[in-house]
Amino acid sequence: MGALSVTSDEHYRAPFEPLLPGVRFVPVNDPAALLAAVSSTTAAIIAEPVQGEGGVRPLTPAFADAINQACAKTGALLIADEVQSGLGRTGQPFYFPTLGLKPHLVSVGKALGGGVPVGAALIGDEVASTISYGDHGSTYGGNLLACRAALCFLGELTEGGLLDNIRQVGRFFEQRLRAIAAKHAFIKDVRGVGLIWGLELTKDASWVVPAGLTQGVVVNRTAETVVRLLPPLVITESEADDALGRLDAALSVAHDA
Repeated sequence: MGALSVTSDEHYRAPFEPLLPGVRFVPVNDPAALLAAVSSTTAAIIAEPVQGEGGVRPLTPAFADAINQACAKTGALLIADEVQSGLGRTGQPFYFPTLGLKPHLVSVGKALGGGVPVGAALIGDEVASTISYGDHGSTYGGNLLACRAALCFLGELTEGGLLDNIRQVGRFFEQRLRAIAAKHAFIKDVRGVGLIWGLELTKDASWVVPAGLTQGVVVNRTAETVVRLLPPLVITESEADDALGRLDAALSVAHDA
């Protein structure tokens, strides 16, 4: 219920309302709206450095600056949601340093277990000094399987060359996606970094999903008009070339639909 309460998408929220009160949402990358919404009674600001469900939208430096200013002025905590953008997805271990954000807490998950369900919270000293063991726990938390999977993944990320692969293939992705966008007039924007990319269309993107399946490529539609691409972090340039060729064919089918 807590997580749903701070999720802006009505599609997820509505079936479970009423949710926790006192939550406000502001438009992404609108510094003025952010500064106006935060006051001395604000407990925390929660932000994804790169929005996932929101349409693969990296936060702008100006918006990040506004978040830092608001936290410094009001004492609000900053929670960086790096579940989707963290752990190498952008070609960096985390994306918040790229923006200059200074979070007190960072949430991570999904990639951390390499397919094994696991999540974690990274906390700074300011928060750590106020909590104790047992304040928040789980019967199955910290189990051996999840922890070993996380350690295995982190080893590959930091010592196994995974980050270098993400950066290299990510550059290839951007080149190919921009070339594809130039061919299709209904693609109005290409956004992303590393191996998280979004193609924003001038119309609803839902038809691209089944068209992709017919071509043998799995894509996702989010924020109504965005085709979201989250390939495996171990994807090779050759595999990316094949997948993007299939996506190009799927977009042609979708356009004709």
